[in-house]
Amino acid sequence: MEVDSFPVLDAQRQAHPELGELLDKIQKYVAGKLYHQLTQAILEMLTKPPFLTATELKDIFDNFIKSFEAKFDKVRWVQILSIVAKPQTPAMALELIAPFEESVSSNRDAKYLWLTLKGEKLTLAGKMDEAKDVLDSLGTEIENAYEVQALIQSHFHKTNALLWKTLSRPQEFYKSSILYLAYTPYSDIPTEDRPRIAFEVVVAAIVAEEEFNFGELTQQEIVASLEGSQYVWIKDLLQAFSEGKFDLFDAALAKNKSQMDATPELKAAEAVLRQKMCALSLMELAFRKPKKQRRLTFDEIAQHCRVGAKEVEFLVMKSMCADLIRGQIDEVEQLVMVTWVKPRILDPVRIDLMRERMDAWSSQTGLLLEHLESVTPELLVS
Repeated sequence: MEVDSFPVLDAQRQAHPELGELLDKIQKYVAGKLYHQLTQAILEMLTKPPFLTATELKDIFDNFIKSFEAKFDKVRWVQILSIVAKPQTPAMALELIAPFEESVSSNRDAKYLWLTLKGEKLTLAGKMDEAKDVLDSLGTEIENAYEVQALIQSHFHKTNALLWKTLSRPQEFYKSSILYLAYTPYSDIPTEDRPRIAFEVVVAAIVAEEEFNFGELTQQEIVASLEGSQYVWIKDLLQAFSEGKFDLFDAALAKNKSQMDATPELKAAEAVLRQKMCALSLMELAFRKPKKQRRLTFDEIAQHCRVGAKEVEFLVMKSMCADLIRGQIDEVEQLVMVTWVKPRILDPVRIDLMRERMDAWSSQTGLLLEHLESVTPELLVS
């Protein structure tokens, strides 16, 4: 079989001799019109060492890859576009992907992926309003669509997280990041990026004023990547917020003050952190009380949550407004009757507490049964 020669591939062969075998395969796949295998080989060349420069990628794309657009799967085609566009300047990337908007629009998932790519480059270009319009519209489409590939969901939520991070919106950034992690196999996240991503997500959860559910975050596999990294100290704060314990919070602050001061998001949110800790501490206090004994005195709340006596009512009302607890406040008796605590993911400590309560309930039920058995003959006689 005669194998066509491509000058751009010959140039790569000279620049990167280690690519010789892969380039031979690519040329054979072209000659044999084996476009599925060709797609895989091109993706391998673009994503594995030696990593090509922005100029090399653009040259290969313009002088070789582009000619096969009509032969490739549309989703794979947009993946190739994304790889080639990644090291380019945002303006260059937008110019590179623009001509293919119409050609990918016939495939739903390819269109979603292309719009995600456009939203990413608009964000990096500082065109926030345009990026937000694209991603908001796309998000609605994806939400209403049926069986969207996990690959598409992963890229969309990653790009959405980038937008919210750039706009300094920690609540939205955290939610998008959690969805990105949910749709992305852990093995697909580059090893060198995992500690940084974990750190950014944890910081966002801590500083987001409306975020109080840390159980889901602590169970994320990526959090383990913090161990042995420069970001490992953030786990002390995460543990404090997850358990709702002021002692852990104070210890984390004292131990990691220099790192916190060097993290702008945490430094700017010192007041927010303490307010959230107070609310989480109140939740934990109520949770640990047996359900029928959740009558909390103002003094008890003030001492446990580290607030002044005059601040207790405001803390309780704010926690109720955030739907962290439900109940009633008795200002005359200085009592709070808690009827409900927002459900949280149970860690081993809380599971042990629940087990103790179940054992106590079982014992009480047994005593009641014995009492009923003892009085049953008398009831029958009477």
